[in-house]
Amino acid sequence: MKNNITLDLLLTLLLLFTFVGCDNFLEENPDSLITSENFFQTESDAIAGVNAIYTVLNDNGYYGRNFWEFADVSADNANAGELEGGVDALDFIGADDGFRNYWTSIYRGINNANTVLSAVPSIEFDEKLKNRILGEAQFLRALLYFDLVRSFGGVPLITEPTIDDSNNQIPRASAEEIYDLVINDLLQAESLLPDSYGGSDVGRPTSGAAKSLLAKVYLTLQDWGNAREKADEVIQSGAYSLFQDFRDVFRVENENGQEHIFSIQFEAGGADAVASSFTSDFASRNPDILLGLGTGLRAGAGIAAEQEFFDNYPDHYRKNITMIDSFPTPFFPEIMGEESGVAQAGPACMKYWDPTIPDENQGDANWMVLRYADVLLMFAEAENELSGPTPAAYNAINQVRKRARDANADGVDDPDELAALPDLSGLSTNEFRQAVLRERELELCFEGHRRWDLLRRNMFVEELQASGKPAEARHILFPIPSLEILANPSLTQNPGYPQ
Repeated sequence: MKNNITLDLLLTLLLLFTFVGCDNFLEENPDSLITSENFFQTESDAIAGVNAIYTVLNDNGYYGRNFWEFADVSADNANAGELEGGVDALDFIGADDGFRNYWTSIYRGINNANTVLSAVPSIEFDEKLKNRILGEAQFLRALLYFDLVRSFGGVPLITEPTIDDSNNQIPRASAEEIYDLVINDLLQAESLLPDSYGGSDVGRPTSGAAKSLLAKVYLTLQDWGNAREKADEVIQSGAYSLFQDFRDVFRVENENGQEHIFSIQFEAGGADAVASSFTSDFASRNPDILLGLGTGLRAGAGIAAEQEFFDNYPDHYRKNITMIDSFPTPFFPEIMGEESGVAQAGPACMKYWDPTIPDENQGDANWMVLRYADVLLMFAEAENELSGPTPAAYNAINQVRKRARDANADGVDDPDELAALPDLSGLSTNEFRQAVLRERELELCFEGHRRWDLLRRNMFVEELQASGKPAEARHILFPIPSLEILANPSLTQNPGYPQ
């Protein structure tokens, strides 16, 4: 990171002074300029410091775009829509700029977190608030490193703030060392974070978010006992529940609702707000997305479902809300297709559809990192690996399936709904293993899970080849960005890529 260290350090400091809005809690600005003499001296400085970590999450280098492109388009069920090449074609060398933006965004966030964890403990202010701030920093640092290690394997392990160029020559730590830090941070965070927030703080990570992310980390490591324990703690807490109507999960007016455990916050409008472009990125180009405005502006169509995935998706309520391949449809009556009425570039994902969007880059949709359905499926998977398909495992997965088929959202199983998507029963351990992976594929598609699910099950190359994508062993990891290799002689490249 030698080439960009000075810029990143200055940007880190700038972020502590001028914040980009993130729904409500990141719109707070300091009352006066913080100088080097009084930097990190007060409670307000501590709040400013932790808020600066969030600003990297919703930029385009990270969850604003690159994360879902890497996690979904580089897998088997999605493609790049009207775009060509890059991770869709598994041309990871050609996607080097995207990987570098991803890498630098994440390390900028890690540096911001390290700064908070280094400076805040010595500030004298309310102990409860201090602990919460430290818990937020540890949760966010864990999330950042978790995304790095899943993407690149072992990476430089930096736990101190960058104040000079000493962090530029750090070699790669092992993946095990990165996971050790992630787990330790999350264990600390779950003990420091509150169960919930009120007012403008809604959207910050909770203790339940730390437990849920821990469950996912343990699942990734195939530590089934700890994965089951953490997922079960979230379930037993009663803090979260499924929306009765599957569509309600994705309505922008329901953001940070009962099923949403942790989301990247986006907000349309306002000078300090960061809006999302997910409606435009995921929707088909066929319809005019600026409804009623007569502008003719259409969606970006940067991602679409693979036709085979759409065709093989069971025909029930969840499918009708998740994807559409033609217009009009009774589930999205406000969309009137043009000419052929067929979704251009392939079936379109509708999870991020916002019918009130005023401009293609002014959406209000959050990015859901963790939601309750994911936790139920993690529990079911871990429980099955430990004890086979127990009643508890069936109960968890069948809750998700029941909601998926319930077109009336009345909680009642109509005969035709049950026929379309029956409860699971009578499966062997291996059959249940395959069933839960398939359920994750259906329930969580286009939410940034598919690549990681296939990788942790050692199925990535096999499944991509079966889908027609030319996957090789080297595609299991992304290449370290070329400029980072040039800047840091201590970095080594991942196997199969030019040094």
